[in-house]
Amino acid sequence: MIMKKTLFLPIAFTALLLSGCNERQKLSEDLQGVWAGAPETLADTGAAKASMVRLMEFNPTGDNGEGSVTMTTFITVENVMPANDSIVTPLTITASGTATISGIYQARDDDEITLSLDASSMTVNVDPQAVRLNYDVLDGESSSTLTHLKPAASVLATQQITHAAQRVFANLTEMDDIEIKKDLMLCELHHKDLTFRRQDPSQMTGK
Repeated sequence: MIMKKTLFLPIAFTALLLSGCNERQKLSEDLQGVWAGAPETLADTGAAKASMVRLMEFNPTGDNGEGSVTMTTFITVENVMPANDSIVTPLTITASGTATISGIYQARDDDEITLSLDASSMTVNVDPQAVRLNYDVLDGESSSTLTHLKPAASVLATQQITHAAQRVFANLTEMDDIEIKKDLMLCELHHKDLTFRRQDPSQMTGK
């Protein structure tokens, strides 16, 4: 009887380890692909607004629930400058940009992964030509003012988008309560419940 118990313990322990490994690997494989989130508000003070859409790509690289991850945020900022000596009417500055960061992930169990993002990999891209300045009234004089202000507006927009991305990615070390139902994923990031949808690769590549 003692021998049977002695044999049973390592067998049960091994079975438990294999079960945990299988759960981690299944989660990693279920995550594989590109996921897009819904629009989120980052800031809204009246004079300044910022919103974003997240994109996450997971690629399993092993058989123990590990893999690589790339996170991209599409950020839009809007600033309203009140009328002053230089601006006759309020001026609205709108710009969009993307920030991307990469790293690795490790599944901890069947609904949680840890994230290790490489801060040095973060890149930010803002197209200066896409920065829009809108006057309520546009005449010859105000058009000249817009041309003069655009370079500074582009710098401001890039700074805002960079800072917003840094806040989004900072201390992002885990995803909790992951639930995947076909092409729909529910999860928690930074104590915030989010919903993502799996993207069709053929649509993303324009095929």
